[in-house]
Amino acid sequence: DTISIKLRDHLLIADKLKILSVAPLLGEAIRRIHEEDSISSLFV
Repeated sequence: DTISIKLRDHLLIADKLKILSVAPLLGEAIRRIHEEDSISSLFV
């Protein structure tokens, strides 16, 4: 996982942050591309 917020700033807003994984979205996009299906609905 990667966080691009400086540690000092992260501590100031930690209660407002939620870390999300994009792995399921990327996995589904790869599957659809492999099967030559549309991926546009994933990004609406």
